[in-house]
Amino acid sequence: MKCPECGRHIAPRVKFCPYCGQSASPRGSHKTPSPTTKPNWPLYLTLVIAGIAIGVLAFRWLQKQEPVTAAATASNFDPTLRGELLAQQYPAVHEVASQFNCPCGTCNDGIEVCDCEMERGAAEIRQFIYQLLQIHETPHAIELVAQKYGARKNGTAESLQFEHVHPPAWQTPASKMPAASN
Repeated sequence: MKCPECGRHIAPRVKFCPYCGQSASPRGSHKTPSPTTKPNWPLYLTLVIAGIAIGVLAFRWLQKQEPVTAAATASNFDPTLRGELLAQQYPAVHEVASQFNCPCGTCNDGIEVCDCEMERGAAEIRQFIYQLLQIHETPHAIELVAQKYGARKNGTAESLQFEHVHPPAWQTPASKMPAASN
């Protein structure tokens, strides 16, 4: 091995040159201990907190986006409401229910005021009416209740007839269309 300073031959394991006293290791090859880099904890902590916050916000947003089903909307309705309370809180249900008698046959009350708890009774019909009104207009809901439960009050059938709407010409079969004149 050669001394990096004076260039003379020296023993390989000598720390200093015996001729000039210089360090035997070549210049620039000194291994300096590297400074320890500290992890950037504030940045990591900020990223973790931001990730948790985004996760919570996404979860809450997805909960609000659930479709409303008939079962979910039906759970909001109390079928035991009747009379004035029913009319105040659910006027459309009261309007449809007032078109029908209770099907029990013993009380002669309208569904809007009857409190009998029999199966297929007033409470069940009010619940059915509420569910129908979530997707149908009032006249159609009345017809559907009449089809399922009957017991329509006398004189109400004529007052709520559907008007007949003719289909457009493009839906009319060719055999029923008038012949085109040339």
